[in-house]
This record gives sequence, structure tokens and C-alpha cells, in this order.
Amino acid sequence: MPEQMESTSTDDRHFCAHCGTENAKGGYACTRCGERLIEISTETSEHLSINSCSRCGSANNTKATYCWVCGSETKDSIRIAPKAPLNLQIPSAVTPRTYRPDLNPASGPAGKRVNENSDLRGPVLKSERDIQSNSSTSYGDSFGSPDSPAENTSGIKGGELPSGVKKWNWAAFLMPAVWGLFSGVPYTAILFGAAFLPPTIQLVVMVVASVYLGVKGNELAWRGKKWQSVEQFNAFQKQWASWAVKLTVAVAALLVLYVISTGGA
Repeated sequence: MPEQMESTSTDDRHFCAHCGTENAKGGYACTRCGERLIEISTETSEHLSINSCSRCGSANNTKATYCWVCGSETKDSIRIAPKAPLNLQIPSAVTPRTYRPDLNPASGPAGKRVNENSDLRGPVLKSERDIQSNSSTSYGDSFGSPDSPAENTSGIKGGELPSGVKKWNWAAFLMPAVWGLFSGVPYTAILFGAAFLPPTIQLVVMVVASVYLGVKGNELAWRGKKWQSVEQFNAFQKQWASWAVKLTVAVAALLVLYVISTGGA
């Protein structure tokens, strides 16, 4: 374990301790969140209270959310004590003290009370509380706080679209009228009325509506009803796309068989 806690990054990667993003070795700031990239070791962090990564054993700041060496979360990291600087200074000459029975034992020369931090007691090492105080003062804001969860803007008219929603919707393209009824876009039901239009106009209306909903379907569905998360929304749309493709293939196969059978007759 001691050898692991002294380890440093041996490749060209440096993970951001704030957001866990992989960065090139030697970079100054994270390319994603902009936090400064800092290397931590037990030698360079004498005044810090540091943790040992539970996965690779590397030293990390206690404020870090991710290990800067392997990128793992530090929630299960192990607290390790810092190496306190033992800069003891021994005076070259010690002035002899004469015993005076008439003096107060708790007093020093000239009748003054001896300060517990005076030179008569010698150097006083910093306590762990002082080390932690210096750590929070000097490095408390180096990594910031973990990313807060993104706001769920679904079901809000004009709400901001998450990046994972902006893509083509196959279900809206292949089954626009039926898809809209279950995806928060109920006005697509008016497309059923296209069946009463002349064949040429019906074809034009359905093609235009299908292309439009294929492009804007996800946007309309995200803002049309409340979804639990982007992942749940994408899973729902993916399942509908699977059904739409299977149904389209089945209908196309039936049309081919019908054409073949009527042609043969």
C-alpha cells in the first residue's frame, strides 16, 4: 500500500478531480469544466489532508470528486495522514537556568508567566486541526463542488432541449398519426383525415408531415408531456421506432405479395 500511495501518472492522461474528464498530461485546466489540473502526492502535499484512491491507491485531495490518476470516484477513498514537516531547530547554545526557590514554578524570569508557545518549550509541531485548516484555506476551492443534476425541462412549452434529445425520430416519420397520440403530440391525429383527400393530395400531405415530424418529433414530444429523464424519453422513442420499422416492413411485404398475386392472375 505505501508504494501505491506514492504512485503518479505514468501515461499521457490526467483526469480532472472535479468532473472526472480525461485530459492530456501536462494541461493547465480541464477541457470540460475549466478547473485547474493538479497533481497530488504525499511529498508535494505535506500541508494537506489527503485521501488514498480505493482503486489505484494514488494520493488525492480530500475535496476531489474523482481520482486524478485513474478517474475513479473517490467516495470510497481511504483517509491518510499527511507527512508533517519536522523542521526542528536546535539552538546552538542553551542559556543555563538557575534554580530560585522564591520564584513561582509556573512563572519564568522576571515573574512573568511562561507562554505555552514560548521558546522555553522548544518548537511546537502543527496539530492535525491546523493542517486541515490550512488545507481548506489554501485548496478549499481548487476543485469546486460536484456537478449538480441537470434540470428536467420536459413538458414545458419553450423549455430548453437536452443535447441527447436533438436527433431524427423514425417512429414519428413512419407512423406520425399513431405515434403522436402516445408521445404528447395529439394533434397529429388530424392526419387520419388525409384518408378522405384525393390520392395525390393525400400522398403530398403524408410525405410533408412525416418529414417534418421526423425532424421535429423529439422536440415536440419532449415539450408535449412530462418525462422522467432523457434516458427514459430516449428508451420510449427507441421502442416506438422498433415497432414502426417492423410494421412498415410487414406492410411493405404484404403489398409486394398482393402485387405479385394480382400480376400473376
